[in-house]
Amino acid sequence: MRDVWLDNGVVWAAAAAGLPVSASRRLTQRAITMAGEAKSSRIMLDFRGATLIGNTLALTWHADMLARLKPPGEIHMAMLCWQYSDSVQHWERTMKERGHLAGVFTDSEAALAWLGDAAAAPAAQAAQAAEEPTDAESLKRLLERYADGLSAVPHSQVVAEFLELLDCLLANAELLGVDAMRGLEQQLRMQRKRRDQR
Repeated sequence: MRDVWLDNGVVWAAAAAGLPVSASRRLTQRAITMAGEAKSSRIMLDFRGATLIGNTLALTWHADMLARLKPPGEIHMAMLCWQYSDSVQHWERTMKERGHLAGVFTDSEAALAWLGDAAAAPAAQAAQAAEEPTDAESLKRLLERYADGLSAVPHSQVVAEFLELLDCLLANAELLGVDAMRGLEQQLRMQRKRRDQR
């Protein structure tokens, strides 16, 4: 499962239990990068499974690190946790003191509402529709951009995502009456032939 993804214009970053401070920095950096690429101003830090939630020092460090990353000023950042605590409230105060739009929530619906999901959905859907590929060349360019964005993702996750994509392509080919497996075998033979000719 991917730990940073885009859903309805909101960039989600989900931290796992035992997440070290260095990994928390990379996770947050990837979320900010994805927000910039997707032109999204909304980030959801789903830290319900993160051990740093109960650690005031770690959360202060996280807020300081975010200030150094300098995300665009219009970004709204919601932290989702299982329960309120002095630690997460301290994170929220620290973020606001550093000029960030931040909030802590225990309910994902409330967090999404605060992020302005309902108000921004029509604009996000229109932007997404405008970027939807209408031909094979557009789709190939989109896949190339997608692959470029996986450079900092663990290899096991890359493999899992590409297998999901392949499964989706095969399912759609079947719906259209296309023998995708036969086409894939032909492409593999051609690739092997080109390699042998080098």
